[in-house]
Amino acid sequence: MHSFSPHILISYWPLFLVTGTVLFNEYFIYFIKISFTCNWLSTIVHFSDSDRIHVFFIADTHILGVKNGHWFDKLRREWQMYRSYHSAVHLLSPDAVFFLGDLMDEGQWGDWSTFAKYADRFDSLFRSSLSKPEVHMLAGNHDLGFHYAISPFRVQWFEERFNRSIVDTVSIKGHHFVLITSMALHRDGCRLCHEAEVELENLAKDRFQPFRRPILLQHFPLFRLNDDDCLRDDDFDYEDPARNELYRPGWEALSEASTQFLIQKFEPRAVFNGHTHRGCKKRWVQPVEFWEYTVNSFSWRNGDRPTFLLATISEHDVGFYFSITFGYYSWTTLN
Repeated sequence: MHSFSPHILISYWPLFLVTGTVLFNEYFIYFIKISFTCNWLSTIVHFSDSDRIHVFFIADTHILGVKNGHWFDKLRREWQMYRSYHSAVHLLSPDAVFFLGDLMDEGQWGDWSTFAKYADRFDSLFRSSLSKPEVHMLAGNHDLGFHYAISPFRVQWFEERFNRSIVDTVSIKGHHFVLITSMALHRDGCRLCHEAEVELENLAKDRFQPFRRPILLQHFPLFRLNDDDCLRDDDFDYEDPARNELYRPGWEALSEASTQFLIQKFEPRAVFNGHTHRGCKKRWVQPVEFWEYTVNSFSWRNGDRPTFLLATISEHDVGFYFSITFGYYSWTTLN
């Protein structure tokens, strides 16, 4: 048997250094970062309700496609999201995960086989054979197209592939979530908008049992002119040059009419969305009080602040705690 020679270490130290550096930066760093900077709000603020649940909210993964995605960029971004997501799920064990639209970058183009290929790739990154957490997706404009470009066939593909209607509900331990396709909220009388409006009207009339104000999930933010109304906290990126750009109703945010329709019909406890690729916390006081949170993109390709949001939901409170990969963190309680 040959004894270990220090000459081997001396001779191959560059290889050991490179291997160790790659392993640390591409694998272990995710566990270290999440372990030290992420936690459920229930471990900081007292949430004693037996029906408490823990939820991840993730937006704008933008799985790259065949048209605009370079293979190395695709490999790099998908690995970052895959490793971040599965490390977080392993360490934090959420009850459910909601993806808030734009699962794909080019889902609005191509035929069924191309769409199915993108959907399979999304599943390979974020699905699991385990029963927990339960994973729910809703559509964004990059999955179906904007309002005037949506094909009925593409809507059907998304419904069949992800088991998600244009308006849907999910209930977990008595907490009710309403999942809404934002592009169907133009309220212009089109077939898609009419179907969505009828379904929303019926949901609002039926109420939820046991009754609790629902949490609205959608891709577009509620109506706002720009991000001037956002809370100036650690999640507010003062260096973003596009912060003051005006939002076009129906494109960057819902119209004012659609927003008031949702608020008046459902009186939500909270609203979570994505789409803008920047975080925003906004307090609404009229006609009911609630917090809206716009989740930053989970993909580093859309900025250097990739984010996922941790929410603790109980009968009396909705609290969230966001994590920015390789960034900072903070928490807020939503009453």
